[in-house]
Amino acid sequence: MKKNILFAILATSCLLTHTACEDGKDEYLSDFSTILYFRNSGELPLTVYKTGENTDYQLIVNKSGSTLGATASIDVGIMSDASLATYNAAEGVNYKALPGTCYTFSNETIEFGAADLYKTVNVSLIAEQIEQNSGTDATYVIPFELYNGSDSINAEKRYAFIIPSVQTLTVGFENSGFISTDDITDSEGTTTITQSILMPIVSQWDLDCQVTVDEGILDEYNTANKKNLKMAAEDSYTIEITPFQNGSNHATVTITLDKSKLIWGQQAIPLKISGTSNPNFAVDEAKSSCIVGINYTIPRSELTQIPLSLDMLSSNATVNGDGTGLAGLFDGRGSGLHWHSNYSGSAIDAVYGHYIDFKLSNPINHFAYNFWTRFENANGAPTKTIIYAGNDGNTWKEIGEVANSFTTGDEEYDSNVFSSSESFTYIRFSVTESNAGNVCTGQFWNCGEMQIFGK
Repeated sequence: MKKNILFAILATSCLLTHTACEDGKDEYLSDFSTILYFRNSGELPLTVYKTGENTDYQLIVNKSGSTLGATASIDVGIMSDASLATYNAAEGVNYKALPGTCYTFSNETIEFGAADLYKTVNVSLIAEQIEQNSGTDATYVIPFELYNGSDSINAEKRYAFIIPSVQTLTVGFENSGFISTDDITDSEGTTTITQSILMPIVSQWDLDCQVTVDEGILDEYNTANKKNLKMAAEDSYTIEITPFQNGSNHATVTITLDKSKLIWGQQAIPLKISGTSNPNFAVDEAKSSCIVGINYTIPRSELTQIPLSLDMLSSNATVNGDGTGLAGLFDGRGSGLHWHSNYSGSAIDAVYGHYIDFKLSNPINHFAYNFWTRFENANGAPTKTIIYAGNDGNTWKEIGEVANSFTTGDEEYDSNVFSSSESFTYIRFSVTESNAGNVCTGQFWNCGEMQIFGK
């Protein structure tokens, strides 16, 4: 009787000092008692993936108290429907037990030796059965309890409710959509580009992925983004997929490019994950494809500067009285020496924004430029520029896009090289967004100085 009274007093004390009790170090019932409990008690959310194999989980039963060298035993079992109903009413929850077809577990009776401080109970969960037997009318659980202990059972930690959430394992590209890679220059030989395919957990399997080239993905991208990217020549690349391996969460797609068979300028290889070697895995549709962008060009050092003059320049939006007009592109850097586009909202082009056209004396295939912001500030500096090429001043082909983040006046930017397999004699420098806002809907941009280069 004294022992029972002492247990009640100490159990109340444990509730008042819950933090200290949780690690088990201070959970001594008396100088004569041992206590047994689930280390991972209460609600235990667990993601169970459908892989064709069971998911294993370990419940841990601790032995604590002042006489750690004592032997002990306890039973681990599933709560009865009546016990679970009583628990639901007392705790204000709505648990419903999953049937025994959803799992197996070992060690219904646990024996603690003198040196044992904990024992494990191995639970094996069957995802397909759990999915079939779960519903939305309650929280479906596997309700474990401790009972028939040779010593005391911690009333606060005698229950463990595994709450499984069944998910299908998916794989998908780490980077989906359009991927702009580093420029490829025309040095000899081959070069490689890699993309990763990921799964959300470390793989326990060797898993192959099937990756195909899908031109339809590129067509959709071009239509949605008003682009005209071309497919890389079929004989200009090879693709190799390194599979998922046990212990890794990624597979690798390696594209080897034969530079001698690429065309000048922008092109693309659209990739799609079409399946895996394990039918239990699904492809994440949102990450199922990517478009590997390629810009095949030459080193900038091979280009020569093309001098600017008024007779080669035109624009749809030059403003009068602010700066020096188109001459501001090449009359030096200084206060008031700039070109400024219209800021009254009267020159609106929904496609090209405000642009400057360059008419060249000789055809080129490769183009680059240097740009300086207005000398006084960067309030109208471009943030999105699209470079077009053509041969008649009316028909244009996009050959590049530039994103800038200018913050100060007289700030310099030197572009990459933009190339085209077809030579061109016109360049359209089209700014659609600037620090002032959307140029296509009425805002403006300006420039302190420009230099252009070609070959």
